[in-house]
Amino acid sequence: MKYEFMATGRVFLPLFAALIVLSVVNKLLSYLSTDTPQVIGTVVAVIVMVGIFILTFVLTLQRFRNNLLSNEGYLTMTLPVNTDRLILSKMFVSAIWIVASFIVVTVSIMIMAMVSFSFKDLADAIKKLFEFITIPPSQLIAYIIEGIIFLALSLFSGILLLYACMSLSMLVNKRRGLFTFGAFVVITTAIQIIGTALVVIADALDISRFFDFSNMNAFGMSQIAILVVCLVEVAMCAIFYFATRYMLKNRLNLQ
Repeated sequence: MKYEFMATGRVFLPLFAALIVLSVVNKLLSYLSTDTPQVIGTVVAVIVMVGIFILTFVLTLQRFRNNLLSNEGYLTMTLPVNTDRLILSKMFVSAIWIVASFIVVTVSIMIMAMVSFSFKDLADAIKKLFEFITIPPSQLIAYIIEGIIFLALSLFSGILLLYACMSLSMLVNKRRGLFTFGAFVVITTAIQIIGTALVVIADALDISRFFDFSNMNAFGMSQIAILVVCLVEVAMCAIFYFATRYMLKNRLNLQ
């Protein structure tokens, strides 16, 4: 992971710094009497934001493919590191950069949109926000923690899906990029079809009659729903992970 961060940090850190500086400059330009410089700065900032997200996606694919599935794989596979650590290191580094990209872009937008700032106004805004929240603090904390867990699982499953599609491309010797795209379309379509079919079947069988929800409050029912979607994400993570692991350990076909 250290060397993965060093390799990718050379690309991301300058971009993040450039976006923050550009946002500050754009904010300063808003105080000028003319709007033209600010408009140009905003357009450039938006282009950089979009570029960061595209670059994050491209590097997620490129680092995995180049290090494990191309000629570099002959060196990578001789390292004293097992296949699980190779996959997990790539996944965690990609996930961290994706989260960092969202944070940096959010901060940049806040800088450009900020009219004036004071800690008193921020405290008042937070206080008013909590006044609108009627659920108990313990339930609110539970929702926040569960939301973070769900987002993390969704992020991991998305990255592992890409890894699985690229690993499956080792089944062919030519046009692996096209095969990867086709595998992605087939797998995502199959997931949607299976999910829709399960919902239809559950509705047709009326599975609610097997469970007594009459004595359960809204919080309890929401916990069941959150548990179900989290288990689905865990299952998809496991399927994509072990598919990638199997291909790398048993069907390795480097190019």
